[in-house]
Amino acid sequence: MKEVYGEQCLARCTIFRWCQHYEAGRVNIKDLSRPGQAHVVFNSVTISGVDELIRQNRRITTLEIAVELSISKGTMHHIIHKRLGYCKVCAQASVRESEDGENGSLPNPAVSTLKPSIPFLCAGLSVSISMAIIYSCTVPHEL
Repeated sequence: MKEVYGEQCLARCTIFRWCQHYEAGRVNIKDLSRPGQAHVVFNSVTISGVDELIRQNRRITTLEIAVELSISKGTMHHIIHKRLGYCKVCAQASVRESEDGENGSLPNPAVSTLKPSIPFLCAGLSVSISMAIIYSCTVPHEL
């Protein structure tokens, strides 16, 4: 058979294994499904669950959504941005206490564009963007 089919020829052990499966009652040679992670982990129920959680609390974090619905952060991110069309409007800024014990405050903690300046950083303050994210929907009347 190798003379006729060359490298494309099946091994004898594969053919014998298929014969054993056929004699045991199988009618096709396709592989049986194996346990493992599902390829499609989101469905309409999961998508509506994510949408409902965001509509109930627009400041919910992505990690909270993932834990609540028992899905991965990547899947949850795909649902929010690709399926539902939500996007991040702004992140809340917070000022941490410096090593010297001094703490500062920002004039407006809900500023969407936070640009640290040189004097601000020289004062020993560190700025962190928290994970509280405000989501907006693509349809203006739903805001």
